[in-house]
Amino acid sequence: MQSKERYLHNAVRDNVTAILPFNDEWFVTATPAKKVPSHGTNLFGLTYAYDFIQIDQRGLSSHDLSWRTLLSSEDPHAFYCFDRPVLAPVSGKIVAVYHDAPDNVVRRSLPAGLPYMLQQAKRVAIGPKEIAGNYVMIQDAESHYFVVIVHLKQQSISCRLGDDIKAGTEIGRCGNSGNSSQPHIHIQAMDQSDFHLAKGIPLYFTDYLEKKTLVPKQNE
Repeated sequence: MQSKERYLHNAVRDNVTAILPFNDEWFVTATPAKKVPSHGTNLFGLTYAYDFIQIDQRGLSSHDLSWRTLLSSEDPHAFYCFDRPVLAPVSGKIVAVYHDAPDNVVRRSLPAGLPYMLQQAKRVAIGPKEIAGNYVMIQDAESHYFVVIVHLKQQSISCRLGDDIKAGTEIGRCGNSGNSSQPHIHIQAMDQSDFHLAKGIPLYFTDYLEKKTLVPKQNE
């Protein structure tokens, strides 16, 4: 069983239909099924974006839980979804790739994350690469819109600019690069490849199972 949510917006004509970018069980933490824009902004094509993490039966995203969880930073390798395979959600052409951004340490709590949050405006001013970190962008062969997965693990991307790729092919590994406080998969669809000019496009998922699960603890 997989833990997913579907975003339905029948009044919108333009959309992208995709498969989920993973095979195993993940939890959706940000979804346009709950609010639009899902991340609180329309900048960088974020309007209909989703975030996915992995959690255990306790609702935790890491097997480690210590004083560092509340007061300091943590190693991303301790998190269940870090370095997990990320799959192409649509078939199409790779139109942009970036893989040099380092993975951040994890900051789950407010005290640990405050210094990071205070730098948010600076990251936005620098631009998309500072926000996205390592990413792969695919022009969907069916809709011709652009689907991008960001925050990938440094140097884990296995596709190249110009490649034709099939949905379900591994494109990289889940990481914690860019504007990310803990490892997760972020996916969104846009009307053009330029993050500065792009508008978000509704993204539908198909062929998945959904189950009720715990609300994550100490997660963003």
